[in-house]
Amino acid sequence: MMAVDLDSFNANQRSAVSWDDGPLLVLAGPGSGKTLVLTSRVVRILEEGDDTSVLALTFTTKAAAEMRARVDRLLGRRGERARLCTFHSFAADLLRQHGSHLGLQPDFSLITQTEDRIAMVDEAAARLENDREAVPEDRRNVLALIDRLLADSYDGSTPAPSLVDTPPWVPRLFSRYCQTLIATNRLDFGSLLHFARRLLTEKPGVARVVRLGWTHLCVDEFQDTNRAQYDLLRLISPDRSARLCVVGDEDQIIYQWNGANPERLAQLRRDYDMHVVQLPECYRCPTSIITLANRLIVHNARRFPDKTPLQASRASGHGDANGVRYEAFASPDEEAAFIPKDICDRGLTSSECVVLGRTAKVLGRAASALADAGIEACMTQRKTDFESPAIGVLTEALRLANARHDRDVLRRLCLAWERLADESLELDGVAASAALVGGDYLRAWADAASLAASHRTEAVVERIRTDLVDSIAFPAVVDWFLQQGWRSWGGNDDELLAEELKTWRELHDDLVREHGSGRLTLNVYLQQMDLISKAPRPGPDAVRCMTVHGSKGLGFRHVYLIGMAQEVFPSFQALRKGPQSRELEEERRNCFVAITRVERTLTLTRAQRYHGYPKAPSQFLCEMGLVGQPPC
Repeated sequence: MMAVDLDSFNANQRSAVSWDDGPLLVLAGPGSGKTLVLTSRVVRILEEGDDTSVLALTFTTKAAAEMRARVDRLLGRRGERARLCTFHSFAADLLRQHGSHLGLQPDFSLITQTEDRIAMVDEAAARLENDREAVPEDRRNVLALIDRLLADSYDGSTPAPSLVDTPPWVPRLFSRYCQTLIATNRLDFGSLLHFARRLLTEKPGVARVVRLGWTHLCVDEFQDTNRAQYDLLRLISPDRSARLCVVGDEDQIIYQWNGANPERLAQLRRDYDMHVVQLPECYRCPTSIITLANRLIVHNARRFPDKTPLQASRASGHGDANGVRYEAFASPDEEAAFIPKDICDRGLTSSECVVLGRTAKVLGRAASALADAGIEACMTQRKTDFESPAIGVLTEALRLANARHDRDVLRRLCLAWERLADESLELDGVAASAALVGGDYLRAWADAASLAASHRTEAVVERIRTDLVDSIAFPAVVDWFLQQGWRSWGGNDDELLAEELKTWRELHDDLVREHGSGRLTLNVYLQQMDLISKAPRPGPDAVRCMTVHGSKGLGFRHVYLIGMAQEVFPSFQALRKGPQSRELEEERRNCFVAITRVERTLTLTRAQRYHGYPKAPSQFLCEMGLVGQPPC
């Protein structure tokens, strides 16, 4: 008996789950049940026989974990023949197994801190013979350029696709940067995709092994792919009639700044013999929201001509006439103060509310107003590393146990130790003493820390020596620390430690479930941890304050969309490009995504002045029919 009940789907969903005659493009509108469709399709394929296997790629670790959980639940067991992960996680796996062809060792580390990446740029620039002075001094801008080149699948040739004119130093610096990464056995996020693409391009034997490993390929949120991700997809599945299923929506392309392109869906249809199934039925939003969304998005000219409008599959909001309100205020402070008052006046449950805005700056004022009113507010943002000293010491010790000769990791361990123990260890001294113990920085650090340790911290050093220096007791040392061991390291009254412990436990459990405790090696664990945000999950009573980009894929009962003014949303930069520009169309898609997060009610607000200047109502309010004629 199949684990997938096809009778539970509507006709379009059933067609998407069942299709098995070549490449499939599923144009899935917001709230259309695309995750259920995609995971059910994976399960249906796995149930067909023991010779089937599925690689499913998505964009966030949260989405990948949700898909894995759904597949396992539908199967009633662990889906051993399915790999559901992010593009970056797949690239890391590929390079761990085959990166030696490019000079990369399996225990490579990931650079997550901007300062460390700038140091890499400095090192690469210093090795340029003739162009050293030409490289701009502002290394952050240089780093941003390198990131864009990596996203655009740049190969170091001239011209660069992102530049009108390519200065001679650009290809040379880019090549030197990539060489420096390989030489130091360290990668950043963008270079994971770059080297994975190089590997499959330059080593046909590796590409053949990868293709034989998966009978089917699925991609979620395809509209968010940049050029590097699309090129990687084409290398994994080059056949025009491949068993490829792609799920996406042209109306939800909101990552052009990261290399996403509205033309990529059209390119996909040219590169593959795509059968198209549309999922216009929305099970999230009430009818009033669907009406607004359709009115808004039709103003975008660059859409497929055969795109079906959204269709409401549930009733309108409860408690409000049509679930939609619009409010204008004299100032941004009044706009922000309205939110907590309105939540209280309406008797809403705070955890069911979200405040959405175009930028974090707009949201900051709302978060402050909520906090001033005694309502917990959570500003969602990415966090690359833990900040607690106790966790910092253990995570850096784990990294150094994995790469015993990495001076940068030793430096971070010494800094974390100083924060935890209030005891300074001289980096150069520890590095020099490592020569006496075979160049083992971790053993040299443990020796130096033992001499400097107080009664309070000596247990920390001995645990690291026992479990990470003299042996690699992994994941046992992490399990011990997360259960009770942290008490002897960080105390019981540290709020930051308690919060980060909770986050680490959740991430740790997810990784163990994904890989299996018996197969999870230290270097895999560290690489996967570096790909995951360490931001804590919102408290049970918190109102989330999120940018539109951060809200993608989520739904909330009550949505407050703030800053709905010209030159705020849409932005000044987009308006300057013109009414038919790609930039303004992306702003409109951002608004479309924002309002389709609504499960029950939508409140749109604006102030009459921002930054001291008067602002007209957003043209999107007019396009949705909520105000009169557009201001421009």
